[in-house]
Amino acid sequence: MTLNILIRIFISFYSILTIGFSRPENIALCVTVSGKLERKGQVRNGIIRKGDPIYHGDKIKVEDNESLSFMTIYGRDIVDIYENSVIKIVNEKNNRNDFSEMALFGGKVIIKMDENDDRGFILNAPTAIINAEGSHFIAEYRDELLFNNNTYSVFTVLDGKIKVQNVRSGKIIYADKGETIISTRDGKFLALDTFKNSAKIIGHLEMH
Repeated sequence: MTLNILIRIFISFYSILTIGFSRPENIALCVTVSGKLERKGQVRNGIIRKGDPIYHGDKIKVEDNESLSFMTIYGRDIVDIYENSVIKIVNEKNNRNDFSEMALFGGKVIIKMDENDDRGFILNAPTAIINAEGSHFIAEYRDELLFNNNTYSVFTVLDGKIKVQNVRSGKIIYADKGETIISTRDGKFLALDTFKNSAKIIGHLEMH
């Protein structure tokens, strides 16, 4: 009888500890904010202000004429989010050896990683997955139609190198400083000097 009681007490104590330590923790800090941006998450909901912590699982929506910058705590990476963007930031284990991970549902972000950050950064966009270390790059998702209803993601490397994997085809391509990669929803890649060259994009898609 005594043993059963001790087992029940141990299980209850373990459950309390598990629940306590599984609560999402602060993984980033809001550096600048313009506008009344709102977040949805397990810890906090509502308007984000400068200096506020950002938690694992927070989903942030940036509307017209709004912007937000935050810094990841362990990697010291700076993420700038521009108007008409939606992102979600995660870091499940929350320790200094973890990489930072973010989902981009729409809009435009610029990620500037610390040159000495070897933990890595993963960006999940609607058409591609980006892996980066110590890099500085722009990521943008566009739902305007280029050719044959082709929505796409655009990635431009300002410094360093990134690995781009197309979600649909699984194909992988590497982009170095000064290169731009287009990743389409139907599994295609296109490398450009500048993503503004829309005529070249359409020509490439018509040939493949």
